[in-house]
Amino acid sequence: MEAENSVVKLNEYAQRTRSQLRYEDVGSVGPDHIKTFSVRVVLNDKVYPDGTGKNKKEAKQNAAKNALRSLLDAAANCTENEPEASTATPPLAGILKYMCWLNEYCQKHRLSIRPVELTQLGPNNAPQCCSFVIGDKEYPAGYGKTKKEAKEEAARLVYNEICGSKSTETGDDIVGGTLSNQKQELNDSVSEICDKMKFINVKTEGGEYTGPNIISMVNHYCQRTKCSHDYILERKCGPPHNPQFFYKLVIDSKEYPVAEGKNVKEAKQKAAELAWTALQEQSDWDSKVFHSCNLVSLLWPTFTAFTLYDHLSFFPTLLIFNDVVNFQSKNAGNNLDEKKTTQSVQSRFTSEYDSIECLGKGTFGCVFKAKQKLVHQYYAIKIVRKTEKALREVEALSTLLHPNIVRYYTCWQEDSAYQWDSTADSSSNSQPTSNSSTKFLYIKMELCDNKTLRLWLDEKNTQNMKKSLQNSKRREESLGIAQQIICGVEHIHSKMLIHRDLKPANIMFYQQEVVKIGDFGLVTAENYNDTKSLIERTVYKGTPSYMAPEQKNRKTYDRKVDIFALGLIYFELLWNLSGDKKEIWDNARNQRLPQGFYKNFPQESEIIKSMLCEKPEDRPEATKVKTDLEEYIHKNEQLKTMCCDRRTV
Repeated sequence: MEAENSVVKLNEYAQRTRSQLRYEDVGSVGPDHIKTFSVRVVLNDKVYPDGTGKNKKEAKQNAAKNALRSLLDAAANCTENEPEASTATPPLAGILKYMCWLNEYCQKHRLSIRPVELTQLGPNNAPQCCSFVIGDKEYPAGYGKTKKEAKEEAARLVYNEICGSKSTETGDDIVGGTLSNQKQELNDSVSEICDKMKFINVKTEGGEYTGPNIISMVNHYCQRTKCSHDYILERKCGPPHNPQFFYKLVIDSKEYPVAEGKNVKEAKQKAAELAWTALQEQSDWDSKVFHSCNLVSLLWPTFTAFTLYDHLSFFPTLLIFNDVVNFQSKNAGNNLDEKKTTQSVQSRFTSEYDSIECLGKGTFGCVFKAKQKLVHQYYAIKIVRKTEKALREVEALSTLLHPNIVRYYTCWQEDSAYQWDSTADSSSNSQPTSNSSTKFLYIKMELCDNKTLRLWLDEKNTQNMKKSLQNSKRREESLGIAQQIICGVEHIHSKMLIHRDLKPANIMFYQQEVVKIGDFGLVTAENYNDTKSLIERTVYKGTPSYMAPEQKNRKTYDRKVDIFALGLIYFELLWNLSGDKKEIWDNARNQRLPQGFYKNFPQESEIIKSMLCEKPEDRPEATKVKTDLEEYIHKNEQLKTMCCDRRTV
């Protein structure tokens, strides 16, 4: 962690534990122009190792860092030699830390915990309100002047309800009366430090936070599971001043999705993120491998590269407040299972999200932009009726982790759909439908820009016809877009899936540059037993103008239908179709491209024609198309370099 943050965290630790903290100047050595200053921390009259620096501020920061390290080491050593401390009762000495107790209680009993935070006036005009949902039960709300106070009060109410009647019980959940105050305080320190250090973030040289240091998490996972791992450079492209790196992570010969970054470090970090997400979806995933205290003690020697991460933003397995992980308690006699709630069911969508806006609606359902209150992040929430098609889309999305595919996070089921009044530009809570048996799926996905490839094409086609045909910028942009789409398609096919509805309207942009394939409502699986054989499927599923011939006329087809659609999209990217579109389009479907297209785009013509072959077996695989495009980009870069060299001579 950054030393600058160490001072803040040490002060916070002292306030929470009501400890007396002061810094003492030890002195300085050396000549005036290169003096070395020394400062030490005195906490509760205990002196900690000196911190040195080129100035007093740096020395103070290093002293705080040394003190935090000593606190962690002392707590860890103590817990190794002492019997296991209770996790069912909060500290009995000093200030009651109900949040620490609640976290430890839920970890021990493998229960999910989710805070529901609201802003509303309570007793004594307290503006902040918080309640906890533990497992399937919601506990009473607590109020406070700040969110922190409200959470602590809500945790206290949970403690009172769970442990209020346990005073006569014995066992692991009750603290023995002979437990010394010193041991209790040390256990408090462990809980306090572990609670503060659960979330670790990497900080770049420029001072910008780039996200959790997932590379370290993956390293930790591989060490614990005795797996070998390596980061493989897939390719490098782009001009020298703006290169793009593509890396993938391989763990024990298993390859994970390819990630893109502006430098090697960023690409590796993103590749680790994709692999981490995939690892958590494995059936044998063991959350105990990543117990936060063990993780901190493992990473502590290299903590100078880290900073404490105080907000919840990633790691579904580590997040105690995550709404996705829902461990079931193994203790059937648990108090949480015995007590039943009589409260009315509240919509999870409206309770966990706000700032809800409708992005689009149709026969399929509605898509909303909404901010998750807990992490203050915006997501796209797609609400559809629970049908076989919707479940198929969710199943497919959950297996696809790729930079060029809209990312899926989670989904849940509700009895009603969110009611949105577009005429009044307002929204209301979910209302039950007339058919009580109807269920709705709420699919949480990555939020992309409103602009689709369809809109991009319409904008380009409104330009002057002659200018559009000879526009080198459009050609360069189209090549980049086509390359990203084929990378996504290659990943879809590698998972033995067929999209079946590739078209510009289903291709979106993320942050204006990254292309994302979406709408997997028609996705279907290939034959897992024999990839060469064809499966009988529903005829005429998809968008007719982009369908391959066999998709329109036959019941048997394979992944090559996506290649045909992609060939048409690539043609449309390059050629202005604002004129007689129908005739040009019908000819293109039969491999008859305009003469002007052959003249202006000779190399692209060969690639596109191969993708538009009538017989699917004559069409190339996605991997081959991807290779052809990469070779074409490489040749273009070489030509540009040669032209620049000639001009400078």
